[in-house]
Amino acid sequence: MTSLRRQTTLSNGLTIVTETVDTVRSVALGIWVQAGSRYEPLELAGISHFLEHTVFKGTTSRSTYDIASGLESVGGHLNAFTSKEYTCYHARFLSEYLEDAVDVLSDLLLHPTFPEAEIEREKSVVLDELRDSQDVPEEIAFENFEASLYPDNALGKPILGNEASIKSFNPDKLTSYLDRHYGPENSFIIAAGYVDHDELVSMITERYDRQPSNGNHYDAYDSTNYQAGRDIQTKDIQQSHLIVGLPIFSVFDERRYDIAVLNSILSGGMSSRLFQNIREAHGVAYQIFSFVNLYRDTGSFGIYLATDPVKREQALDLTLQELEKMVKEPVNQDELEKVKAQYKSGIVMGDESMERRMMRLGRQQIYYGENISLDKFLEKIEQIDVGRIHTLARELFNQEMYFTSILEPSNGQLIS
Repeated sequence: MTSLRRQTTLSNGLTIVTETVDTVRSVALGIWVQAGSRYEPLELAGISHFLEHTVFKGTTSRSTYDIASGLESVGGHLNAFTSKEYTCYHARFLSEYLEDAVDVLSDLLLHPTFPEAEIEREKSVVLDELRDSQDVPEEIAFENFEASLYPDNALGKPILGNEASIKSFNPDKLTSYLDRHYGPENSFIIAAGYVDHDELVSMITERYDRQPSNGNHYDAYDSTNYQAGRDIQTKDIQQSHLIVGLPIFSVFDERRYDIAVLNSILSGGMSSRLFQNIREAHGVAYQIFSFVNLYRDTGSFGIYLATDPVKREQALDLTLQELEKMVKEPVNQDELEKVKAQYKSGIVMGDESMERRMMRLGRQQIYYGENISLDKFLEKIEQIDVGRIHTLARELFNQEMYFTSILEPSNGQLIS
């Protein structure tokens, strides 16, 4: 598979990146905006996500149905998602419908009308989504964990917001937030697949006439506010859900490659350490995995598991022992090479999907303002050795720095 990557920045600051792949006939196109839930003041909590929903409720030239059917009628797909630090509006379609996709996506972000009746209906939808999330123990556990890791910062708040803030949203607030945070200097248009760069640039130049806003700001994370410890909350559930972890470095730290491999050692499939030693050998948790989240000025590493309440402390002790093993003993060379091969294979095979390729390019632009080639990325992974993994484990895995968030059945006996 051959590909050609090109990048153009327009006079208004909007950056367009394409990776042309001449062996496919589809395109994945995304408009990425450097604005997510951490950019919101408390009274507007959840507005990034709400805005992502409501731009689909009509523009000056399209009804809700027109937006939904525009690409679907030719076999395409249109969607969006919101994270803590960015929002992405994306489409997948056959290459001959590039102009249709550009028309729809540009229209969504440049000419939304925010009809009041639609806004009120969408409030009910998003409130239902919020309440649904509050019925999912895993999501509650993660929200509690992040609130403890990032106190007094929007990073620790749910992306969906809260009932009071959602009920307060109106067309004026949505328009003001969009005008402030969706400036072209904070936006990137990314395309991967059978796409001509110059053709896409021409289409975007004709349509994307928004001027710079210079108003996109967020509160930096203050690490001195973090306190290690334990929090136990209860809910009418059957299992104990717990997360143990700690704040780590940011997405700009070169150790991001090392933590990706370390994370795979612990949780990279059925042969990983956590799966084999916690689930298979001891049978104390059906679901267990480690995770890494990296942001602009901080990050987190943690392990999540769900278990029978009577096995909760045993499961936690065994999990901590796995982390301590990585501190005391360097990983075996054969194990490291196997995990690196698995990790690299996953990245390479994922890049065969134009949508996943576009997602990778978009995240790189959001954070680094440039794209790291697949070959360079794989080279970075290949350079990781036993010593680097051991050094990172010793730097991070200090039990005095861990926070443990536990969601416990309300009808059980708490263990402090």
